[in-house]
Amino acid sequence: MAVKKGSTRPSGTIAQPQTAEDIRNLARGKAGLAEAQANAAKSVSKTTKITKTDKTTKTDTTSAAAIAEAERLRREAEAEAERLRNRIVIDDTEERIDSIAYLQDLFAQYGLASLANTIVDLKQQGLTDRLVSIKLKETPEYKQRFIGNENRKKAGLQPLTPAEYISAEASYKKVMRDAQLPAGFYDQPEDFAKFLGNDVSPSELQSRVDIANQSIQNADPFYTDSLRRLYGLQSGDMLAYALDPERALPFITRQQKAAQFGAEAARQGLQVTTPMAETYTGQLGVSQEQARQGFEQVAQVLPTAEKLSQITPGGQPVGMSEVTSAVFGGAGSAEYKQRLQKLSEQEQARFAGQAGVGRGSLSRNMSGQI
Repeated sequence: MAVKKGSTRPSGTIAQPQTAEDIRNLARGKAGLAEAQANAAKSVSKTTKITKTDKTTKTDTTSAAAIAEAERLRREAEAEAERLRNRIVIDDTEERIDSIAYLQDLFAQYGLASLANTIVDLKQQGLTDRLVSIKLKETPEYKQRFIGNENRKKAGLQPLTPAEYISAEASYKKVMRDAQLPAGFYDQPEDFAKFLGNDVSPSELQSRVDIANQSIQNADPFYTDSLRRLYGLQSGDMLAYALDPERALPFITRQQKAAQFGAEAARQGLQVTTPMAETYTGQLGVSQEQARQGFEQVAQVLPTAEKLSQITPGGQPVGMSEVTSAVFGGAGSAEYKQRLQKLSEQEQARFAGQAGVGRGSLSRNMSGQI
């Protein structure tokens, strides 16, 4: 019989359980009723009187039938109660297993699959899902995963829910991905902790990316070309450097200075290798201004030095590496200066017997410089 919405349930009908908890409560009720019936049957058995006559003792027929019926009811009631108790245990076990699987899957989505065994331990203690979640939030693994929330607490900000936190991370990733930033740059949970701790919104991050990108577009072309040539950096890589110069300051500074060194060489039509650039800027501390002045000198000396070293009998080769070292210093600098000086003297000797001819080009370029 159909029951229309808002109507009264027909008498005699029983509301069907809708949830697992409803089913367990109904089973517990039936188990309790069955136990009550069993107890009542025992009571009937004990209180049934056996009548006596003067000569014989005989069992009252009605009482005997009642005893038999009570015993039968007792056995059936106890069997039903036991069956329902077992069903409750099975249901509770199945629900606990389902609950464990749910929590493990949920925390795996948070990046906390390592808490799987902890979840099992807590559920086996009989804790509800809510209490388990509270306990898990106190673990070192959880706090580290959502370290941005710890930073927010220190800053007096409201912690984000896991859903809000992960949503913010996804937005940050999209901003970085759309900007074609290199893999490994701001694509891990710990990378976003600083932004979240400082309450930086995805839109604010987008503004920072736009500003950094503009600075790259307006940068010295010799500098950006040097970054591309020395380190194979594309625009996204350079944007990452401009976006966060403090993230790995020693590494970034080393590469930026090396690129500036290479840029000054390129400005004079020269090329340096990555190790060379890092050696002069990192170990010798050559600044960009010093690089500019030095490469102006290298550009003047190098062509003649190379030519003379090739045509001088028994002369040692002199090239970019040797002239650069002679100008900027470093390992072998003294030896290379001597080579250049010797070449200069040999050049002067060639022209010594020629009237009206002064010092050669190498001698003029080296005068007062190397």
